Amino acid sequence: MVFDRLLKMKKCYLLLLIFVMALLVSCKDSGQESKVQTVKINASVRSTGQYPENFEIMLSEPYSGKLPDAGSFHMKGKAGAWGSNDTHDFECDFESITASGETITLIPKTFSEKFFYVTAYEVTCNEDKLLSFSDEDVSEIKTFSTDIGFDYHLFTPGNNENMPIVIVFHGFGDTNNLLTYRTAVEWAEPENQAVRPCYVLAPSIPDNLYYDPESRKKVLDKVMDIVHGMVEAGNVDPARIYAMWNSFGGAASIEIAEGYTDDIAGVLALCPALKYAEGAKQDLNKIADIPIWFLHALNDGTISSAESRDAFKILQDVGAKDVRIKEFSDEEMNAAGAEPSNESTYSYHHVELAVMEDDTYMEWLYEQ
Repeated sequence: MVFDRLLKMKKCYLLLLIFVMALLVSCKDSGQESKVQTVKINASVRSTGQYPENFEIMLSEPYSGKLPDAGSFHMKGKAGAWGSNDTHDFECDFESITASGETITLIPKTFSEKFFYVTAYEVTCNEDKLLSFSDEDVSEIKTFSTDIGFDYHLFTPGNNENMPIVIVFHGFGDTNNLLTYRTAVEWAEPENQAVRPCYVLAPSIPDNLYYDPESRKKVLDKVMDIVHGMVEAGNVDPARIYAMWNSFGGAASIEIAEGYTDDIAGVLALCPALKYAEGAKQDLNKIADIPIWFLHALNDGTISSAESRDAFKILQDVGAKDVRIKEFSDEEMNAAGAEPSNESTYSYHHVELAVMEDDTYMEWLYEQ
């Protein structure tokens, strides 16, 4: 009996010893320093917004041993949407992995979020936990190179003498993320510059200045001061100054044309927020000689397509020389990646999804 008790006690001590040793090993492993020094994200601006093309993981030294499979990496985190403080969970897997020196490059599978609105995340690696990282490890997000002034972004083409210029006005609330939309970036892409070389001027306008009609006019005057300076320097062709973008940017494009009828050669007005710009509605007769194309989703839930139809009718009635309108059907918006719900990240208000997929509109503007 005593011998049996001693044997049981010995077994208990042995199990306890094994548990403690395992715990110590686990603590030792968890105490190892991460192999990740920093992370760089290379992003592009697709039709649906900023997209992380790959994650470059910079290591402390070249990776030794067999490289983990891309499927062992998993990303999860929180993301939001424009104009909302709410966040939702998201997840992403990875489809390929390569290594070169101290750098491991991960390419994600379909990324469902606009990367600009991703607020926090963690990427874990099941095969090698020391390759895990989070948004706090990111040192750089490279999307678009520009010469940046204090209140605008300027892209300069290879030939910088007597070139067209496209003024791209962002929407309300998009002050900080205007370069994550394809509307501005597309004009500066090498593929576009090869056939439609031009300057791209994208003002960054604080919401309080944008919303107030008087302060917005001062901003537009300042934008034209920049353009006039470039004309005087011989950089910009005074006969080929264009304006475009959507929502508040569409309204601003119309307003700058009304204020500078001798300067603006053409306008693409995407779902213009004319209900917030009554002065622009009243002065439409001033731009009867300026080519303008209204582009609007038929069932835009933010700015009614009636705004564009009414403006189009007014210009027709005053004998406008070249005024056009295109209303995109639900089928066309769905095909471009938009969704019916006004709460969707890509609602029908994002008519640029369809517009920037078709070179017809950029080509038309560039020909004016």
